[in-house]
Amino acid sequence: MNRCVIPAISEDVQGDDRWMSQHNQHLADTKDREPDVLWIGDSIISHLKQRPMWNDLFEPLHSLNFGLSGDTTQNVLWRIHNGALDNIKPKVVVVHVGTNNFGDSPDDISDGIVEIVNVIRERHPETYIIFVELFPRGQHPNPLRERNASVNELVRRKLQGR
Repeated sequence: MNRCVIPAISEDVQGDDRWMSQHNQHLADTKDREPDVLWIGDSIISHLKQRPMWNDLFEPLHSLNFGLSGDTTQNVLWRIHNGALDNIKPKVVVVHVGTNNFGDSPDDISDGIVEIVNVIRERHPETYIIFVELFPRGQHPNPLRERNASVNELVRRKLQGR
């Protein structure tokens, strides 16, 4: 069984319920704002809010940032299945997730990403979906860098023409 395609709550490793608290804040944001662009994924997405370019480039596009540090494909799936897209109709959804799926194969991770795209498309068929490829990990060649490159290639192939 491929765990990357099964929605799952993030493990509360810090014991402060931070992940669920942030998810609940995102749900509240969907009741207060109607975004044209939704960003969802891991810390790469989350940290964009802390950069000046967020306010300069993305906030004017009526963006909501639903990035959560450490998220895996299964965590993003859980958030989508538990309200993240329920009260909004974004024109664009930007997804970056998969780099934190440690211990999972490139094929399993890419299946998780494709499942995220499928669920978004099922809920919002008119929404344009952008998958931001996984960044290289580390300065020098290493297994995680190779894994991310493989995931990117597999996602390209699996989503080609869709």
